[in-house]
Amino acid sequence: METFFVWYLVGIIILTLLMLIRLFRNAGVYNRFIGILVMCTNVILMLILIGFIDGRRDMYVDIAISYAVLGFISSVIVAKILGSKGGGKDGR
Repeated sequence: METFFVWYLVGIIILTLLMLIRLFRNAGVYNRFIGILVMCTNVILMLILIGFIDGRRDMYVDIAISYAVLGFISSVIVAKILGSKGGGKDGR
């Protein structure tokens, strides 16, 4: 079962690297923002897989939850900033 987790982790790392390439090649601000959010999700998944491989699931799950909360808060803040610069009619 550990071999499955290792190969799954390698696959997620490859997908994350492909997302990183797409992130730098794409020109739109919104597309880059979505790419960063997808990479954040992949990092959370990688942390949990490393926890299963290492045998210390509880520690890595706590780190992944903390990373997910920070990622959510930062994405809400960036979305608010991008939304206010998008030409809102209320003048903010």
